[in-house]
Amino acid sequence: MAKTKPADAKKPPEKPADDSTKEKPADGGWRETIESIAMAVILALLFRGFVAEAFVIPTGSMAPTLMGRHKDVECPQCHYWYQTSASSEETETRLTGDHVYSTTCPICRYTQTLDPLQFPDEGSFSGDRIIVGKFCYDLAEPKRWDVIVFKFPGGALQNYIKRLIGLPGERVRIIGGNIQTCGLDEADEALKIARKPPHKLDAMLQIVDDTDHIPETLTKVGWPLRWSERLHSAADQAAWKVEQDGKAYVCLGTINEDAWLRYRNLVPSHSDWELIVSSNQLPSGVADRPGQLISDFYAYNTARWMYSAELRSWIYPQWRAYWWCPPYWSYPTPTDIEQKAGPGDAPSPESLGQHWVDDLAVECRAEVTGNSGELLLDLVRAGIHHQCRINLADGVAKLTRTGPDGKPLEFLGDDGQTAASVTAQTSVKGPGSYRLRLSNCDHEVLLWVNGSVQKFAGPTTYDSDDLVSPYWSPADPGDLAPAGIGSRGAAVKLSNLRILRDKYYIASFGRGNDYDLEPRSPPLIEIFANPDLWEPSGLFADNNRRHVEFHLKKDQFLPLGDNSPASSDARFWENHHYVERDLLIGKALLIYWPHTWNRPIPFLPNFTKMQRIR
Repeated sequence: MAKTKPADAKKPPEKPADDSTKEKPADGGWRETIESIAMAVILALLFRGFVAEAFVIPTGSMAPTLMGRHKDVECPQCHYWYQTSASSEETETRLTGDHVYSTTCPICRYTQTLDPLQFPDEGSFSGDRIIVGKFCYDLAEPKRWDVIVFKFPGGALQNYIKRLIGLPGERVRIIGGNIQTCGLDEADEALKIARKPPHKLDAMLQIVDDTDHIPETLTKVGWPLRWSERLHSAADQAAWKVEQDGKAYVCLGTINEDAWLRYRNLVPSHSDWELIVSSNQLPSGVADRPGQLISDFYAYNTARWMYSAELRSWIYPQWRAYWWCPPYWSYPTPTDIEQKAGPGDAPSPESLGQHWVDDLAVECRAEVTGNSGELLLDLVRAGIHHQCRINLADGVAKLTRTGPDGKPLEFLGDDGQTAASVTAQTSVKGPGSYRLRLSNCDHEVLLWVNGSVQKFAGPTTYDSDDLVSPYWSPADPGDLAPAGIGSRGAAVKLSNLRILRDKYYIASFGRGNDYDLEPRSPPLIEIFANPDLWEPSGLFADNNRRHVEFHLKKDQFLPLGDNSPASSDARFWENHHYVERDLLIGKALLIYWPHTWNRPIPFLPNFTKMQRIR
């Protein structure tokens, strides 16, 4: 007989719907909390140690790509925003008591006196904060032109950030502002120019002029436009009309011959600005000036600083030295900085650029209103015209090279292929708005349309002497008018005309420029503006311009700064011009926190500078 449970037998208790009634452990849950925090810390340290890490840029050796301690200012004349170094205010994370009080605009060359007391955004900002990928070089070899972070060979506790120029097993030569490379044991004939990929070149080009930033003060006194009709033929004058005080140019397309606008690098000097501001008068003879060669000018390096007794007394009392607290990392706005009306103190002559830069780019926005004619772009290097003609009927672009004597020159590819001219199919066809750029850098001509590099059916590279000299003649201004935009029967409006220049790497082991014999008089900037002083035996003679070489063995890399005149890079490391592989930390990937503004909203992030590092 089967056994049965009595009806009143107790059933095992059912599991509650949740664990809220479950008895808590004796430690009150602190153990789980501590373990979670510990695991989070461990994961963070692992991420920092092996995946990515944040760094702060301390100095301006990579400017303007990456900023150290700096000021972010707007030119009061042309209203162009630019950055200038404030590294002199801080040394090894300690304030110096010096104060940067003036800087010079890269476009109009106006020197402004800063007043952070009245304009808080003219105060100094700490360097860019960046993310560095530590695993990048575990997955792939470092590439030329990467921005790398590494331990300084002379003191491995200090981190440096530079651009990677030379690779293991290479012989690297710096000459004429360019980089040449070949195998370590190869002869001079094997040296080839190292060309930047288009996306790197785009990131490294620096502004020279922009028609969106023409000072109203110069317009009122009659300062000649840089895109000047003085260099035009009768056809040019009939074809082009100036609008918006030089910010735009219109061609109706009624003249079926080449009609050019040519750029003349006619920049005011400090003395010009002093006269214009004080007397509202144009300096005599300005219209007759031929312009000047484009130099390796860095607005970032034009900062001038002065001793501030007020800051020194605030920073250096004895008691403060024993307290490392947040107020010590900043400084009060000084009140003992004299504010001057008009231009500030003149920048040093060396900061105005000491080398002629022959690698240039010209760009514009072209609003085409017709279906026929040609748009023309031209860049001059050592008297040689590198010209692009775009047929608006079919969108075909044609590149050519022509010497100062008018004879055609060939393009030469790395594979030995030659061509007198090359063509490409573009989208510049009929009416529309097009952003155009022609660049001639690293012995390579590139056409950009709306930000994309066009593919030509043939080489767009060419052979060139390592060192070239500027050219000028009464019939052809040559390198004094190094860029042109033109029309042949094309109805078009041009705006946002810009001139840009490539980096110039200085061939130096410790001296400030490339010259073996630099003339004491006149200053270099005056030589650049006077073609009578360009004689073959003078400043631009081949035997007066140095080159330097670096020999890299296995696992040795050559890093250089983008701010070549003011970078403590491998060129200056005594008896050790390289960094070893085991000192590489990683690849700089992203500027995630540039700086915050002080006004109108305190701590407002500078979103426009948050970007990928190229």
